Amino acid sequence: MARLMSSTELYERLDQLNEEYVLVDILPSQHFNQEHIPGAINIPFESLESEAPKVLSKTKRIIVYGDEHTDATSAKAASLLESMGYRKVSDFDGGIYAWKHAGYKTISEMSAAS
Repeated sequence: MARLMSSTELYERLDQLNEEYVLVDILPSQHFNQEHIPGAINIPFESLESEAPKVLSKTKRIIVYGDEHTDATSAKAASLLESMGYRKVSDFDGGIYAWKHAGYKTISEMSAAS
């Protein structure tokens, strides 16, 4: 079972440059383009099973997140990755909502492109 991670713990992990991790936003591409956590890559949940082997390493810690605490998609994504043989999987509990609620910044690809 994937370990739950808080927004404070995620922030501390992102701040540690020597840690080997991949932060995966499992929301649809449109949502990711509007807003995401800095450093995240986007693999929509619907594409996770086919795309994960192409872009995710089984030796790095993978942290998945979705929209908010009531959205169980990130827990499903973590379980799916574990069933595919990924052993270092964490579920960022609360998703992008908790991240913003904690006062951390997000990135918008749309505003960055303008």
